[in-house]
Amino acid sequence: MELLNEILADYSDYCHQKLQAEFGAYSQGSYDPIYLYQRYKCRIIETRARAVSEANGLVVPESYRAAYENIVDSIKTGKCLKKYQSRKLKNLHCDDDMLSHWGIQHLHINQSVEQDGFVTRTGDLLFIHFSDSEAHVLGIFDHGAWCDLDLIQIMHNNWPEQLAIYKSNSNAVPLTEEQYKTLRKKHANANVTVNDGTEYICPGMGVTANGAPIYAVLNTDKVIFMFNRAFDLIKENIEQILNSDPKKRQSETITVGMEFLHDSNAIAYKIKETGFVFTLSS
Repeated sequence: MELLNEILADYSDYCHQKLQAEFGAYSQGSYDPIYLYQRYKCRIIETRARAVSEANGLVVPESYRAAYENIVDSIKTGKCLKKYQSRKLKNLHCDDDMLSHWGIQHLHINQSVEQDGFVTRTGDLLFIHFSDSEAHVLGIFDHGAWCDLDLIQIMHNNWPEQLAIYKSNSNAVPLTEEQYKTLRKKHANANVTVNDGTEYICPGMGVTANGAPIYAVLNTDKVIFMFNRAFDLIKENIEQILNSDPKKRQSETITVGMEFLHDSNAIAYKIKETGFVFTLSS
């Protein structure tokens, strides 16, 4: 019996289709669709309901109050937040430096939605840190606050547990906002030190030499490892898997692919010669 592995090829095709649906005929360059899709996903706020916590002393000007409350309601109820994000989301190869370095998203605070589906831009921005289950509202800052150290200070003061895994003891020299701006232009990563001397590596994990988020590389490696491991498990248990086919279909060549089950979005595997679809226990 010949066993062939097309799992990664199928996932790459899935990523290509997702990118096409979002960007149309996109430029792939020298990158694989898996990496490009993971890079894009780093900028997206995953749609799920989250608890909302506000920083002590948060002030929301009355002119932004209604839009702010809509954003908070959307976060709590799990509605899509894309319309509040930067229009740069429409550019596949554009990265969000503050998100990549510090793990902080910025949203435009407006209710008026324009023809392209994004809200009208605002001079001031709402800065929020998102975890899987919570949204931490840092405050409203002007459009040039990309390296404002107050943002990390607010995180440290209000939600130190969110930064705990990034603590460092390298005794790096504290940098100024201007120095951080210069380093970001050069795609260089730097630790952050807050007022009490606590030092953190980039809470967003930083960027690679091409300016892309390191998370994109890590997530790509994670996905590839996961699918290669899945094939190893399938190979080790192929007889049992074939025997579990209710129709008992057989083939001299077994080509294993993958697909997503639409009802649950779970990963399934498929014997392409027979059409048998199965899942692996976690």
